[in-house]
Amino acid sequence: MAWRWILITAELLVVAYVMSALMAGRAARHPSGAFAVMGISGFVAWVFLFLGSPFLVHSQRWLAILGWCISVAALFFSSSP
Repeated sequence: MAWRWILITAELLVVAYVMSALMAGRAARHPSGAFAVMGISGFVAWVFLFLGSPFLVHSQRWLAILGWCISVAALFFSSSP
């Protein structure tokens, strides 16, 4: 049950960071203050989703697959100009 909430929280952090970076535009390139804290926590959540979600597929099947898809989409989103 704890893994489910950890996955949900990590997914929400990554999605919130991507959306706020989209809205911030150029300010996201040089983060400071609260945006920097959100960026660091978003990165930690992304690493967990990208590396940890595949190990949770057996117990939290659809939530883990969704988390991995979100992390891959965020990776492709960040590489676009």
